[in-house]
Amino acid sequence: MKTETLEDVLFPGLHLRVRQVVAVDDNLIIDAAGCGPPGRCPQCERPATRVHSRYRRRIAGLPVGRHTMIVRLSVRRFFCDQRQCRHRTFAEQIEGLTEPRCRCSAALRSAMKAVAVELGGRPGRRLCAKLRLHGRRTALLEQLTAPDVPDRAPRILGIDEFAFRRGGTYGTVLVDVETSRPVDVLPDRETSTVAGWLSEHPGAEIVCRDRLMAFTKAISQAAPDAPEVADRWHLLQNLSTAVEKICRGHRDCLRQPTDTNSGLRWTTPQSPLLERIRQRHREVNELAATGMSLGAIGRRLRRDRKTVRRYRNKDLEDLFASAQDRGHGVLDPYTDHVQHRFKAGCTSSMQIYRELLALGYTGGYHIVNRYVMAIRKGIAIPARTATPSPRTITSWIMRPQGTLSPSDAAQLETARNACPEIASACDLAREFTDMLRHRRGHQLRNWIQKAELSGPDAIGVFAGSIRQDLKAVTAGLTLPYSSGIVEGHVNRIKTIKRQMYGRASFTLLRARILL
Repeated sequence: MKTETLEDVLFPGLHLRVRQVVAVDDNLIIDAAGCGPPGRCPQCERPATRVHSRYRRRIAGLPVGRHTMIVRLSVRRFFCDQRQCRHRTFAEQIEGLTEPRCRCSAALRSAMKAVAVELGGRPGRRLCAKLRLHGRRTALLEQLTAPDVPDRAPRILGIDEFAFRRGGTYGTVLVDVETSRPVDVLPDRETSTVAGWLSEHPGAEIVCRDRLMAFTKAISQAAPDAPEVADRWHLLQNLSTAVEKICRGHRDCLRQPTDTNSGLRWTTPQSPLLERIRQRHREVNELAATGMSLGAIGRRLRRDRKTVRRYRNKDLEDLFASAQDRGHGVLDPYTDHVQHRFKAGCTSSMQIYRELLALGYTGGYHIVNRYVMAIRKGIAIPARTATPSPRTITSWIMRPQGTLSPSDAAQLETARNACPEIASACDLAREFTDMLRHRRGHQLRNWIQKAELSGPDAIGVFAGSIRQDLKAVTAGLTLPYSSGIVEGHVNRIKTIKRQMYGRASFTLLRARILL
């Protein structure tokens, strides 16, 4: 059995001689000196023959147990005897340990780079403190340098956008679909920028992209011979949006009162909530008509940007319906009982409230009292069977039929029977998803024609958008390639942005993405 020396344990394979090891507090201080052959001049690469002088360097290394390693290294400075060389002297470098103008060992730099790539500056500094690594925030960020971009684009290139600031500025990420590695990151999503990159990096044989028109124009300009493949996930998302719009537009077909002979008068309820919705819708659209941006409108009305966008883009009827579809209230399972008791002559809110408590009601008295007052005024909504929300019906339609439970399948069939438009949308959506899952792109033209002629309006609009991008969508429904890998990198970019609190510069963000 070979006995290992201290040098073999601490610095395996390095030309280093350990003179002394001292533990001071939490530090392990190692006095060492280089013992290898004379080095070569970094300028002319001529071997040195004479020693100029010696000096000490402090090199931080990986921790040893509970101690932080500090190497006090004695290194030699050599003469360069080549007259034509600009360097008169040069310092000795211990290969695998030191580099010029660097106070960290190669192993420590590798660990710091791994921490910086995964966590960034401040979170990485906190982890380094716990691991006893010499990792200041600026030192960690200095390790992040983006690798060189290959001269040629990968054979199968994926392109997608990501948001620096959602609703504001966007960038573009390019990914090698075959190796799942990011290739480059662009500072915007403009056609000229993407086309310029494709012109400078030829070689893409197939381009997988989402349905952004700027990417389509860039590919047609810079890589016209490369077939385009539309992303299947975005196609399903667009189809799902169209189906949900149909379900929301025909929600009244699904609402059937359970007691049609109650004799109660029902008119459209006028509640404070609906009045607020009506007022906000009017304010947002009046300001939008003047040309104000979403952000400016939000600041004027003190509303979130997404709220302003919803009130600008949706009809008033859709907003009313969404407000009524925010889930079943605590009283909904008992409204049939309340209306039955009121019709029987029991008009006392407190008496009805006590009866509901015996039935398992968990809400407060004021909810029951408000509903009884609505019955007196004739504006209460009749008790109706619990109907699934438009989004739930959409999820049943978009999922494979074999994955639905018997209960879900029965409720979907009830919705189909109640509304011919939902039944038509269901048939067309299932036909399209079947084409997509089984790669039957040759059937796409017939589906588009059927959807435009006999399908609901929202499905017809979706079919029309596919017709405008027919070649790419057909390729997406035929070829095995997709932008799923690119979408994964977009999600990774979102995680990196959160770690950097959204303050990272483009250069730093690009380096973390590509490393």
